[in-house]
Amino acid sequence: MTHRERVLTALAHKEPDRVPLDLGGSAYSINDAHYFQLKKYLGIEGDIEPYRRGHTGNYYDERVLEALDIDCRHVGMKSPSNFQVRINPDGTFTDEWGIPMVRSGVHMSVIGHPLAGAEIGDLDTYPWPDPYAPGRTAGLRERASHYRQHTDCALVSRAPASGGLFEIGCFLRGTDVFLMDLVANKLFAHKLLEKISGVFLGLLDVSLSAIGDLVDIVTWGEDLAHQRGTFFSLKTYREMLKPHHTRIFTQVKRQAPNAKVMFHCCGSARPLIPDLNEAGADIIQSVQPLADGMDSFELKRDFGNRVSFQGAIDVQKAMIGTLTDVETEVKTRLRAFAPGGGYILTTSNNVQEDIPPENLVHLFRCAKEWGRYPLDV
Repeated sequence: MTHRERVLTALAHKEPDRVPLDLGGSAYSINDAHYFQLKKYLGIEGDIEPYRRGHTGNYYDERVLEALDIDCRHVGMKSPSNFQVRINPDGTFTDEWGIPMVRSGVHMSVIGHPLAGAEIGDLDTYPWPDPYAPGRTAGLRERASHYRQHTDCALVSRAPASGGLFEIGCFLRGTDVFLMDLVANKLFAHKLLEKISGVFLGLLDVSLSAIGDLVDIVTWGEDLAHQRGTFFSLKTYREMLKPHHTRIFTQVKRQAPNAKVMFHCCGSARPLIPDLNEAGADIIQSVQPLADGMDSFELKRDFGNRVSFQGAIDVQKAMIGTLTDVETEVKTRLRAFAPGGGYILTTSNNVQEDIPPENLVHLFRCAKEWGRYPLDV
């Protein structure tokens, strides 16, 4: 099979020739420090320009993807030409949402919440990002067309922003304040989510107007759960967030009718899977195996006929361990998720600098060898 055929067959819940592989997408990219280690380990010489700045992973190197025989390629929008992140000497900067942040090494932290003390009327005068600002899609159609014409890979559209509805709400208000808003200040929370959702709908409109006919997967990402459970009840999710997800994913399928919607969520996301699928998510990404309730075999058994899974390779323990740990991890996830298709193998989150480059290379080599159908792991 071609790389694209392999991905599309798996997403149709059929068994391709082997389990497809992915790397370098939203929330499963390579952090800068690891990228330079990996490039050296693979013997790749010559530097490339970062495709973005102000993030933890800023390099997308096709030479790495080719060396690992990755089945997908990723494209996404740029920052608008009238707004560029400027990192101060102390590592601080303000993003397009007006959120102050600091970069320390390869990591970033929010250091202020511009709407922490806001009243509901303030939401109408806040300087929200303009999704139709010039420059966002500069070269986007050309990059997507290049992958279509010159590779046989599946094409994945990156998430429209770093963070989703809930995360941006937490960044703007403060996590503690926004969680209280969702249950005790609902009029404010509803309006805030409407404002954030409006920006995202505009961003998706801009992106998919350019490449909606070319992409196979459209990514949406936000963390609605932590290691032990969800950040809020299912009742709160259904009332406050699900209507927005439904509207967003409906727009995606209207503008990219042949694409699957991939929803990234770290942590203990199991309780949300039926609702996410009902809202329009076709693929659940991350599938963090050490979080509570995220047993791989049980997820496949209970939801494998409704959704596909992407990720699941543990980056908390297995990938920072020995090569034997990596091999055991690959075998476990293949046994759990690969039967019957519906699985794309990649790391459950971004590849951090604590993962040895030889482990990442070994992961994909083993997956390519042992993920062939009929499975014999």
